[in-house]
Amino acid sequence: MKLMATCSAVAPALLTLLWLSAAPASAAAASAPNIVFILADDLGWNDVSWHNDQVVSPNMQQLVDTGVQLEQSYVQPLCTPSRSAFLTGLYPYRLGRQGPPLADLTPTGLSLKHTLLPERLSRLGYATHMIGKWHLGFCNWAYTPTERGFDTQYGYLLGSEFHFNHSVGNGYDFRDQREPDFTANGTYGTHLFADRAVRIIEEHQGSDQPFFLYLALQNVHSPFEVPDEYLVHYPEVLDENRRLLLGMVTALDEAVGRVVQALKDTGLYDNSVIVFSSDNGGVGMNGESNRPLRGGKGSVWEGGTRAAGFVHSPLLQGTPRVHSGIMHITDWYNTFLALAGESVLPDNDGFNQWESLVDPSVASPRTTFIYNLDYEGEEGMFGAIRLREYKFVISKGRDLAPGKETFPWLFNLKEDPNETTNLVEVEPGLAMAMEILMLEELPNVVPKDHPDGDPAGDPSNWGGVWTPGWCDVP
Repeated sequence: MKLMATCSAVAPALLTLLWLSAAPASAAAASAPNIVFILADDLGWNDVSWHNDQVVSPNMQQLVDTGVQLEQSYVQPLCTPSRSAFLTGLYPYRLGRQGPPLADLTPTGLSLKHTLLPERLSRLGYATHMIGKWHLGFCNWAYTPTERGFDTQYGYLLGSEFHFNHSVGNGYDFRDQREPDFTANGTYGTHLFADRAVRIIEEHQGSDQPFFLYLALQNVHSPFEVPDEYLVHYPEVLDENRRLLLGMVTALDEAVGRVVQALKDTGLYDNSVIVFSSDNGGVGMNGESNRPLRGGKGSVWEGGTRAAGFVHSPLLQGTPRVHSGIMHITDWYNTFLALAGESVLPDNDGFNQWESLVDPSVASPRTTFIYNLDYEGEEGMFGAIRLREYKFVISKGRDLAPGKETFPWLFNLKEDPNETTNLVEVEPGLAMAMEILMLEELPNVVPKDHPDGDPAGDPSNWGGVWTPGWCDVP
């Protein structure tokens, strides 16, 4: 399923450039490691201390300073698509999830035709836990976390909510397993999520069963709310929203630190792998969140899709170091399965990246990926593709591409990481070949699965709580 060029469409010289090595086989570890995947929400490239020394995030900085900093790790432009790609190992355009995030009353969810990562890990003997934001559909219980492979779920089902009262619109949205948890009302969400993560880790102490913890933190998604104690690190002269956002980063950092400390206190740290990533770029703040990268959330500019992230584990070799190999959020599916001891990895859009992460002498197996892809009638194709150091973008005025112009862009990201110089007229043959690769993928594009909202899901029909049970599944 991985993107390949065909001889009929691309010249032999370009075929050499396009060559993709197969994902290397990974021997099962003697004892399968615990896997902790921490996903921040709307965290920008410039919102972390290893890119901006004004940000106070000492716990994550320590993990970067003793781990592997990811500098070319890509996600989707928006939250639902990124979460879909992570849990399926598939580009969202294969799932109908290449469009906008799921709205509160949208009567659908992440396709039930695909086996999610926690389901695969459960078969390999893992305990699986989901904490925080779901945002992959809830109109039917079949779409919710504990029906998709997670043993436990704690958090909220929609895409955003207030951080203290856990409401969105006219409804409450916070659950412990299937039941609404009203005791959470009044407590800062990131604190609750860290508390639950620590509890889960402590309960695994002494167990031979490995666990997968998907910690999808709420910060730094709007509304911008944070306890005052985190604001003291930032000057009052800052823009108010920027100061609040940075305070939210520091609160997020504290949560990460608590999770790592719990792993150490329970003796589980030495056989654990911790991955941290944002789900998409920052929302903007006059460009501050993603500087010096161009653009932000919702676009296929680098600022919308290149995620701040790292991997930390005692199992890594030659740390600290910076990993500049190309990665994509779909890669974690096969990477984690390989870590868990799966001998035959699925044929999806991801690569097993573990060998390149653990060993600095091994190159990333990935040389290309598609940022996003769609097609709409007279507007035609739009999206973007990466091929080694080159990036090709074609826009028809859509919000998932950079700007309203209809002409294509070609960038050399190695020489021009901030996408300032369009090379289409300089390298027309390469631009055409990359456009052909996108055109060849169009038959794999599933129409966007985003039906009109259904008022049956309004919380007023469900006792003031956002509740599954108001749509059918295909």
